[in-house]
Amino acid sequence: MEHDDRDLLAEEALRRFSELVESTGVKRFAASMHLSTRQINRILSGVQPNPVERLIRSLQSAEPAVGDRVLDYVCQEMGGHFVRHEALDEATVNAVKECAEAIAAISDGEISDLDVCEIREAISALSSLIMSLRDSRGSRPQPPEADQQ
Repeated sequence: MEHDDRDLLAEEALRRFSELVESTGVKRFAASMHLSTRQINRILSGVQPNPVERLIRSLQSAEPAVGDRVLDYVCQEMGGHFVRHEALDEATVNAVKECAEAIAAISDGEISDLDVCEIREAISALSSLIMSLRDSRGSRPQPPEADQQ
């Protein structure tokens, strides 16, 4: 990653961390993180490492499949799931494969924790296929907050 890219990531991560803090206020945010307001202010001023930037850099440092699993865990904790954007051909093949695996997993009529993972992977693959199809047609999907405005 070039120096300018690192700076851009650091700036955007700091902006996102600031949004988190501002959403509840420094005191409440610090208390929920078991940190002092001084520590939060030191992060905001760049004296202490930014946890958002660290999370992104740790995910970028890992093997993509491992990073995807960790990011999916974070997304599940927030009530969603992670969908990797793929090229159209790759997305199509992956969606068919994942859906076939999900159907096979639930064909016995019982749903185990492993089956739930298979279903989640199929949903993620289908979501990625939808995004790839929209991109190939030139209609990029809007982020959720754009729908609410």
